[in-house]
Amino acid sequence: MNEQIRVSHYGATFGKKTILKDLSFSLAGNQLTVVLGENGAGKTTLIKAILQAALVKSKGKPVQTIQVQAKRLAYVPQFRDLGADYPLSIQSFVGLGIRDHGLPWLTKKEKAAVSDALRRLDLAEIADLPLAKASGGQKQRAYIAQALAKKPDLLILDEPSSALDGKHAAFLVEQIRQVQQDFQMGVLWISHDTSWVRKTADSFLWLHDQTVTMGAAKDLPKEADSKHREEVLHVF
Repeated sequence: MNEQIRVSHYGATFGKKTILKDLSFSLAGNQLTVVLGENGAGKTTLIKAILQAALVKSKGKPVQTIQVQAKRLAYVPQFRDLGADYPLSIQSFVGLGIRDHGLPWLTKKEKAAVSDALRRLDLAEIADLPLAKASGGQKQRAYIAQALAKKPDLLILDEPSSALDGKHAAFLVEQIRQVQQDFQMGVLWISHDTSWVRKTADSFLWLHDQTVTMGAAKDLPKEADSKHREEVLHVF
């Protein structure tokens, strides 16, 4: 498989505290990789560094600590608030994710992509609902549908099931896995919940003790299982 992300001797500090130290790993594209670790282990720090590297044009510059090969990148943050007076419907909001610039109206192909994203995230029946009136879980699924509509080759999700109930969390895992396989995209999924990882994911990145352990999802060590049970949905 083609290499999509390469990290070479990456480190991160917060003040005088070392968060991550000398991380080196590579991830192939076309895989679902789950990023695990307790609070403060550096999951979000690493993801932000990967996002920043993806946005930097490497042509004519020295080799970077983090290199990302992705033409279309989509990112769904953990927390997002568009306000109580946001005017667009769920369908219109999802359509905003199709392209970064160009004409304000969508082509037939792009409209089909929006409809497909709405269907996959169980939003088709409420597509005309103003996003501001949607529940927290519906909003979260709309954010993910917007990311999927652009058909990225790398999708990064920061704890996307945190606002969902158990039923929709399980549904989301299944749908993201299906989309990943259908479109052969790379997916990086930050999660506190390890209960579904061994069965569904391809690989894992476990951040602990300032370093990283990685491998096939089926071989996830028991030591990596979630300790904060109150934060875990246990979708399976």
